[in-house]
Amino acid sequence: MGLHERDYYRDDTIRLQPDWDGRTAVSYLLLLNIAIYVANILLSSFKPNDQGIVNNALMLVGSDATKPWLWWHTLTYAFVHDASASSGVWHILFNMLGLYFLGRSVEDRYGKWEFLRIYLFAAVVCGIVWLVKNSLLGSPRYSLLGASGAVICIEMLFVFNFPKQIIYLFVFPVPAWVLGVFLVLSNLITSPTSQAASGGPQVAVDVHIMGILIAVAYFFLNWNFAFIQDLNGSFRRMKRKWFGPKLRIHDDLETSSSVEDAEADRILAKIHEQGKDSLTSKERKFMEKYSRKVRARKQEF
Repeated sequence: MGLHERDYYRDDTIRLQPDWDGRTAVSYLLLLNIAIYVANILLSSFKPNDQGIVNNALMLVGSDATKPWLWWHTLTYAFVHDASASSGVWHILFNMLGLYFLGRSVEDRYGKWEFLRIYLFAAVVCGIVWLVKNSLLGSPRYSLLGASGAVICIEMLFVFNFPKQIIYLFVFPVPAWVLGVFLVLSNLITSPTSQAASGGPQVAVDVHIMGILIAVAYFFLNWNFAFIQDLNGSFRRMKRKWFGPKLRIHDDLETSSSVEDAEADRILAKIHEQGKDSLTSKERKFMEKYSRKVRARKQEF
């Protein structure tokens, strides 16, 4: 297979039409959120002001700030959604629709694993910021649940990457940058006082704004979380070196070519998942040398 025939060299696409690929990070997140929501309904016998057995176990509460053994709630809260009668299914529905329609193109742009790292990073940071804020304000009874912070981060990354792409805001076709302006302004003008007066569940505006700020930093500061995977790879190589079998590699031409092809595939996969900026100088030099060899082989034929 030629280098340019591989998936990694295909142009970026924008996927807004309904389709389903069960192998994407977006599909995994959708299925997990929906499964937890359904499990909470099936397993719970709801009482007034009660979120259900699953939500109560996973959501983030202001009092968790003084309980380090519960700090894992700064991640799990993002996988449970409001189960109160006043909210209905709208809380999870809006989050999952935004993730489904806009998240797929963002995943295509950054790769499956980098997308997942962005999503989880946004969820955890938003949870930590909310917990610290409520701890400082002395609001231990407040609770946080929902994927809004992580989802709004993904939505803003869509806006930054595809600002002129036409999408539907409610029922109106608009360029994506209009959605970005709407998300920013709607959260800036929403006050806790007005929410309290409405009598319904309060929107965690601070979490939304934090999600927007993470997207801004990631896009404009050229962040990349590939180092997490690189650290994992370094650990595995070190483990093999110390504890793995001691093998002697015969340096013949055929074996060398197979090893180089395998290494090229690994690096191309890394480019596809994490972008060219994730490559080390050693990997860049290898690909330049490998490309020259491939061109030379073609000329021989």
